[in-house]
Amino acid sequence: MTWEQLSNLTPDNGAISDLKDLIIAEMFTDPELERFFTLTQNVQNGKKIGYRGAMSDVGWAGSGCNPEYKDATIQFLEKTWEIGSWKVPLKWCYEDLENTIAEYCLKTGTDIADLTSTEYMDDIVYPALKDAMMSMMWRFVWFSDKDAKLHSDTGVLSTGTDVELFKTTDGLWKRLFAVGTANAGQKTAIAANAEATMAEQFSKLKESGVAIGIFDAMLENADARIAGLPGAGIFCTKTLADALTKDLKREYKEILTWEQIFGGMKMTEYNGVPVYQIPVWDRMIMKYQNDGTKLNLPHRAVFGSPREMLVGTPANDLISELDIWFEKKDRMNYLYSTGKMGTQIGQDDLFQLAY
Repeated sequence: MTWEQLSNLTPDNGAISDLKDLIIAEMFTDPELERFFTLTQNVQNGKKIGYRGAMSDVGWAGSGCNPEYKDATIQFLEKTWEIGSWKVPLKWCYEDLENTIAEYCLKTGTDIADLTSTEYMDDIVYPALKDAMMSMMWRFVWFSDKDAKLHSDTGVLSTGTDVELFKTTDGLWKRLFAVGTANAGQKTAIAANAEATMAEQFSKLKESGVAIGIFDAMLENADARIAGLPGAGIFCTKTLADALTKDLKREYKEILTWEQIFGGMKMTEYNGVPVYQIPVWDRMIMKYQNDGTKLNLPHRAVFGSPREMLVGTPANDLISELDIWFEKKDRMNYLYSTGKMGTQIGQDDLFQLAY
């Protein structure tokens, strides 16, 4: 199947004469983005996040007069917001619609160049843009990296990828990987990720006992406080979810039932802990972190709470309003949107990772 530009869909082939005849390609339904983090509004670059931790041990043997007074210490944690900017600047010329199936949408006379309030903009462009901007936010929140590079330049991005799509901020995966690097006890290594080819990365994960071992190690090594946090669970790629399902059936004849709970999200339970599969991670890894031979860490999971995964913006919402207009001077149609956002994680020790 080959996708084509609108200009290649000609109006004289007798097949399509109305944009309403176009069948919208099946779009992936992604879970609601904000289910997986805590949105913090009115955040400015450089603003601090402070946490008060535990007090040092108290309670010594003895009593009576003239006790010896001791100092007590309290742990504090401070992190800093790093807010970056993003923009969506787009333009359209009416000539791009001439001699296409959308030509009938054009206005007439002097107004022909004005595409605003046309069927093409209202029924084709705006819905597609909504999906694209939601995908943009998934990319920013999880996969962005201010130091992003192509794999040919010692980075991880696929050949041909526009690196500027990733440089707005540092995403949650980059921050979580830093936790796993600094604290070996909070990371379960997935050996299949290190295989030399994509085929081996997938086949090795499906070997007997591998997936069960990964999930068991995460739960055994995790801080006991994690399970009690609001909304806590294991959030994982679909590859890991599928491997666990197959492994349990093969090893223990146990059928793991996945329930679709909202917006494409599937959830089950493993050893009393909710497990959520996030297929959008798989798709973005395949699309953006593929060197043609293997994928960059295709199997990933984080055991934690959305309360400790933070996304901040100076505004009230992550996605800003669209500014849309027709410029009479150059006879072009423009759309612009811009905003600021950043990510941060709370307490490092309240995460258990596998990758």
